[in-house]
Amino acid sequence: MKRKFLALGIGIILGSGSLLMPMSSTAYAVTNKQLEEKKKDIQEKRSNVQSEISQKKDDLVQIGEEKSAVQKELDKLELTIADTENKIKEKEAQIASAKEEINKLQQEIAVLKEQIKKRDELLKERIRSIQENGGVINYLDVLLGAQSFSDFINRVSAVTSFMEADRDLLRMHQEDKALLDKKEAEAQKQLEELNKKLADLEGMKKTLNGQQVKKNKLLEELKEQEKDMHEELLVFEDEAAILAAQEKAIKREIEAWNKRQRELEEQRKKQANAQGNKVGSAPEITNGVFMNPATGRLTSHYGQRWGRLHSGIDIGKGGRTEAVPIVAAASGSVIKANFDRSYGNVVMITHVIDGQVMTTVYGHMESLSVSNGASVEKGQLLGYMGNTGNSTGPHLHFEIHHGPWNGSRSNSVNPLRYVNY
Repeated sequence: MKRKFLALGIGIILGSGSLLMPMSSTAYAVTNKQLEEKKKDIQEKRSNVQSEISQKKDDLVQIGEEKSAVQKELDKLELTIADTENKIKEKEAQIASAKEEINKLQQEIAVLKEQIKKRDELLKERIRSIQENGGVINYLDVLLGAQSFSDFINRVSAVTSFMEADRDLLRMHQEDKALLDKKEAEAQKQLEELNKKLADLEGMKKTLNGQQVKKNKLLEELKEQEKDMHEELLVFEDEAAILAAQEKAIKREIEAWNKRQRELEEQRKKQANAQGNKVGSAPEITNGVFMNPATGRLTSHYGQRWGRLHSGIDIGKGGRTEAVPIVAAASGSVIKANFDRSYGNVVMITHVIDGQVMTTVYGHMESLSVSNGASVEKGQLLGYMGNTGNSTGPHLHFEIHHGPWNGSRSNSVNPLRYVNY
């Protein structure tokens, strides 16, 4: 939207030609020197804007590089996270397998426990039997009670078998208990190790996810900065375009000003040739609402004179022999350019100054260079100082009115409020 408005501004400048520094503007006409200074000022501004544009482009390149680096880091993080997730799945599968193995071990342990329990009961029974029958002494009774040598040998073999069976039972009991303890310890250790590895992997994944969130946030911030810089770049580019258009417009104004001065000079020369007299210099075009309409000295002030209002000021010719140019004090439209019994050859111009109608009057001129209805520019030749009408000598009678001119001159004001003599 900003770009559209700025582009519209460019169109207005280019279309209107002299809106920026108009030679036809009533309040803002400037001299050639001032136009040159304005052009130089705009050129400096254009240079500054071009520097800003160059800087913004460099900043955009830097942000693009930072975005690329962050994106590469994000890609690496995504690969690492994917690898970690695969490892987590592997550990989870290993834990599931270990749990199945532990379940099997627990079943085996349950069998071992049952066997140990039965052996405990058998051993307890054997111990009670030994205690009730005098322990190992009963084995001697068994041997001594043999009826024959063959019977003795059989009894010795039986006693030996019983004793070996007791020893085997005790050994198996001890081995089963040791195996039980070992399997339980190994299963528990394996599960603990797997759970620890799983916890480490999950912690790693959490850290990686946190890094990913930060990198994504940084990437979004860089994208936002890039967007803002693009907007700023567009604004600067539009400003540069407007300044370029202004520079072109001012160049046209300078050319028009120079052309107009040449035309005025030619016009003055023609007037001088027509009159056979030399032409004096016209007053310099100055800033302000009105400029001096002629060169010379003030010979009569605004105010009461001889019992009536002298509604303007008089600028005398002062004995000069050359023709003295009279120029428009401001740009406007000629509403009267003819002979008047009182004013002599007179020009009246209507101006619109900051929305207010004002009128200037130029009386007693020798000749007229403009006609009714003509548009004139500030500093444009109107005629030459003379002694026509109700006049006592060659001079310019100059009036300024706030509003339209009227016969009673009630709208007249002191011209010295606007011009300098």
